[in-house]
Amino acid sequence: MSAITAVSMVVLAATSLLDSPTAVAVLLVASVASSSPNGLAFTAVAEIAGPYWGGRALGIQNTGQFVFAAAVGPVFGALIAAVGFPAAFALSAIAPAAAVPMVPKHN
Repeated sequence: MSAITAVSMVVLAATSLLDSPTAVAVLLVASVASSSPNGLAFTAVAEIAGPYWGGRALGIQNTGQFVFAAAVGPVFGALIAAVGFPAAFALSAIAPAAAVPMVPKHN
């Protein structure tokens, strides 16, 4: 899913740079791709932590996720103001692209 997110953000940057009306559809795909795996991460944290540490692990994960989610709006807005939408979209592809080799592969 991180590869799809990275690619969709790069395509969004390109379509936004070209002022293409398809940018709206690509934005929808990028939004779904970037938010859909959140439930899986929540489940994985509880499974990996085990029954005695599950609550603590979920608390730490939720706190971190909410802190970063609260920062995204103002930080991304400042980035857009500084470099524009296309560059901001392209820069936002870095994190999911970096995650691609870290995601476990199931055979």
